[in-house]
Amino acid sequence: MSPLSKPVSSGNQAYQNALSQIKLATENEPVLRELKHLVDVDGAGSWPPRATHRDTWPAVLRPYHDIYLEVMPYLATEDVITDNEINTERRNSFRERVRRALFERVDLPSVKDILCATENKDNCEGILAPASYNGFGACIATMRHVYRWGVIPVVKVAQEEKIIDFPEELNLPWPFICRRYGVTSKGGNVMTNYFCNFDERERIVYEINGALSDLIRTAEYNFSHIFVVVERLALPIYHEMAKSIIHYTRGNKHACLASLKAIVEQLPGLLRVFYKTLVEAQISPKVWMRYVQGPSGWGAGEMINGEYVEYDGLSGSHTPFFRVADAFLGLSPYFSEENMRRYIPESQRKLCQAIHEHGFREKAKEAGDGLIGIEIENMLKQLRLFRATHRARIHKYLGVPAPERLIMTAGRSVLESEEIPEIDTAIKHLDGILEKRLKMTK
Repeated sequence: MSPLSKPVSSGNQAYQNALSQIKLATENEPVLRELKHLVDVDGAGSWPPRATHRDTWPAVLRPYHDIYLEVMPYLATEDVITDNEINTERRNSFRERVRRALFERVDLPSVKDILCATENKDNCEGILAPASYNGFGACIATMRHVYRWGVIPVVKVAQEEKIIDFPEELNLPWPFICRRYGVTSKGGNVMTNYFCNFDERERIVYEINGALSDLIRTAEYNFSHIFVVVERLALPIYHEMAKSIIHYTRGNKHACLASLKAIVEQLPGLLRVFYKTLVEAQISPKVWMRYVQGPSGWGAGEMINGEYVEYDGLSGSHTPFFRVADAFLGLSPYFSEENMRRYIPESQRKLCQAIHEHGFREKAKEAGDGLIGIEIENMLKQLRLFRATHRARIHKYLGVPAPERLIMTAGRSVLESEEIPEIDTAIKHLDGILEKRLKMTK
């Protein structure tokens, strides 16, 4: 368990007020209802989600936690090795260590019984409370990622493996976790691998690079922690969005305007998390791609009806806030419907859908509500500035040479091909995607 931690800032008054009002809400308004469901169910009474690890789990699940912490020191190395035979041997050795430990210590029939019981709504919380389920999901998802790669930094021989033969101890729980959150990918997501991988003291529970240097561990911590901090700052904004929609629907445009002003006022603090953290002093470009981005990737799949289907890994675009903001502003979704189902938990999808369906931007424009239009444009300006800044800043992270692997991003898997033979071409390709999104933010 990582000793790195930051002061827990959930005591912020705006956050506490929003959380309290969401949990106590009785209005049957669609957006507020979905926001309350997100907090109560996926969030285990909070947002970002609460997660507890090991000691709150049924005893039969605890070996997963213990095994992860025991095998983790054998995963990552600071020696960059390009020899395929050596890397294959290292990957096989790590996987065998994991397989043997799981086989010897996990009681699979009892695990199945517990997970089946959690799907019975009448007694699920008494067996595995939501916060405990979140922690267990983080453990299994992270263990699947480290088993998928077998060595860190990610290497070519691992990238070329497209269908992973997981041990049954990692196969059996995964469909339960997917059904719990409403996703279909074989790999983890921001919910499992980032949000639920922090304890109450904001320490990473399932580190990837726990045996390596402070430079690498700090990069892993700071990058992962961005997602948590952003969502904590986003919760009061989500609440104001819900209130603004309710106010506009009820014809109370003065109250709607007050909520919009509150959003515009709070937005810079949220975006500042990226500006202040995605810098060399906090996340070193020298190590980010190898030790942070790489393990978050997936780039493997399965055969469905005779066809190979590949899944991507984690991406910053999975962050709920930006999808919620786009929905509120009436912008087109970043993901296809299929990719939403693969990587974005159902509660988050439903919240975005409700916000998009009940948004009032076009109605306000048609009604000539100029003051409301001004505040919406103020939101758009801040998002455009962020996307332009992020587009420029990410280049130095993606451009670091990594001869041990094929060109890859976590969110779009292996990019190297005849069309994209080198890193500069890949950066240009990704830059085009970011540029397109920037132009759509209007």
